[in-house]
Amino acid sequence: MKIAALLLLSCAAVGAADIRLGIIGTDTSHVVVFTQMFNDPNRADYVPGVRVVAAFKGGSPDIDSSWSRVDRYAEELRTKWNVTIEPDIPTLCAKVDAILLESNDGRKHLSQARQVIAAHKPMFIDKPLASTLEDARESLR
Repeated sequence: MKIAALLLLSCAAVGAADIRLGIIGTDTSHVVVFTQMFNDPNRADYVPGVRVVAAFKGGSPDIDSSWSRVDRYAEELRTKWNVTIEPDIPTLCAKVDAILLESNDGRKHLSQARQVIAAHKPMFIDKPLASTLEDARESLR
């Protein structure tokens, strides 16, 4: 629920329309849980006014727990929740109001975050924040 509150506050300028969320990285079960929380009005923790509408798969070919799940979670988002899968982060950013950076591989977070920052989108970065202290500091800077 803390994630939802932060995103709602950071996107207050959007007004009465639904806040459109994008997801970067479909290689973690978090993407399904967050999508349900924002898109399923039957959940106890449902957050009205916010919807996950698009995602970029990402993934890391050298991490088994990434490449073995990235397509499966992306397909669930697409078929069950009507989330569009975008080919790259800039295209994703053009279609949403805020980003959930969910990539399982912290090594990718800084480069992915830089693209979101360049698009001037509010962003939540899931754990791990980064793979190194230097990358974490740069992401926060």
